[in-house]
Amino acid sequence: MDSQATSADVVIIGGGMAGLAAATYLARDGMAVTLFEKSSNLGGRAASSNHDGYWFNRGIHALYGGGATEHVLKELGIPYHGGIPKTVHVLAEGKLHLFPDNPRSLVGSHLLDMRDKWELIRFFPALSRMKPKEWASVSVQEWLAQTFQRPKLRQLMAALARTNVYSAALDLVSAEVNIKKLQMAVKSTNLYLDGGWQTLIDGLAQAAEEAGARIVRGSRVEAVEHREDHVQGVRMRDGSLIHASAVILATGPQDACKLVDAGNYAPLRQTVDRIVPGHVACLDVALRRLPDPRYTIVQDLEKPRFFSVQSRYSDVAPRGGALVYAFKQLDPVHPSDPRQDERDLEDLLDTAQPGWRDVVVKRFYLPRIDGVSMLPTARDGGYASRPGPQVPGLTNLYLAGDWIGEGFLSDPSMGSARQVARLLLQDTSCSREKTVAAGLVR
Repeated sequence: MDSQATSADVVIIGGGMAGLAAATYLARDGMAVTLFEKSSNLGGRAASSNHDGYWFNRGIHALYGGGATEHVLKELGIPYHGGIPKTVHVLAEGKLHLFPDNPRSLVGSHLLDMRDKWELIRFFPALSRMKPKEWASVSVQEWLAQTFQRPKLRQLMAALARTNVYSAALDLVSAEVNIKKLQMAVKSTNLYLDGGWQTLIDGLAQAAEEAGARIVRGSRVEAVEHREDHVQGVRMRDGSLIHASAVILATGPQDACKLVDAGNYAPLRQTVDRIVPGHVACLDVALRRLPDPRYTIVQDLEKPRFFSVQSRYSDVAPRGGALVYAFKQLDPVHPSDPRQDERDLEDLLDTAQPGWRDVVVKRFYLPRIDGVSMLPTARDGGYASRPGPQVPGLTNLYLAGDWIGEGFLSDPSMGSARQVARLLLQDTSCSREKTVAAGLVR
């Protein structure tokens, strides 16, 4: 571990996207920031690894346009490049059909009949007028039943919804999430990033350090220290205390909870105990070549499965090679057999890319990872059930991550990082003004 200072204006725990973005904002405004990451590498779930020229993300990733991630990266000046995925196919009854995502493909679609097509055409003007918050307490499953009368079209939209919300539990997830994702998809595009998501991590880390933030890798924080209701700093694994005026927990919910009174701080524990995570099973495969270039993105209509050849649209593989991601959306209430999940994903690749097993360079199977740390559920009122960035009852303790506030996937991470930074800077500015005013009075 690097030699460390004994104090900082702000200590950030967690070196993922949220922690690095918050560090950059604060350091650029002149605050003394120290970020601790327990791993030797930064990035968390956004980290990528290079295997013989194939840039593997940890499961399937896409940067969705129009959200907080895109806005924060632009504000911070973090460069990135990538390609827009196109030509989606739908797997139905063992056959692959072109996904009807534009007028031409809709007219020529054999997946839907004429009445299905007319209902879909009428849906999009209605979608633009929908207010997602009004559907927050309605499940995706209920929304589908109320919105689509045609069974085949409802089945298609349910398959799309499972991929949108990263869960097979459409009876649990709030329709607010799916409606918002559909509206964003109409207005913006998503990108597969050149070099994988490690390019974002490297860019954020460089920006934070150039601004003066101190990043300490391979250093574990044991606890947040506070006296009554005021944060004092953090205690490290070796027992040393780092004093800080504020602490940001840019971690997952369970880790955040453990850092405060060993998980016994009631306001945080109550929030974490009701969390329903969005788990997915991922099969990531590097191939010497792509057996069938026609099918690069496939949405399964009948099972919660999806796959994408990201190397077709971004620079993540050697010339001629292919990097393929397949993932299965799981149901948190009804656990599945990880071995069967793997077979399901292999079967999807067998259907769309027959012969892939003969050209494998490297493969990773991730049986159960958090696609989303906290699913917004209908029973809890959608995004409104997520905690805000300030921990109740503890002054100057903040939260940032994909389970904080509104948005999905990386958007709440980046949005909460920006919000925390603004709150801290505002509080600091107010404190300085009070100090100056007190001095003038004297």
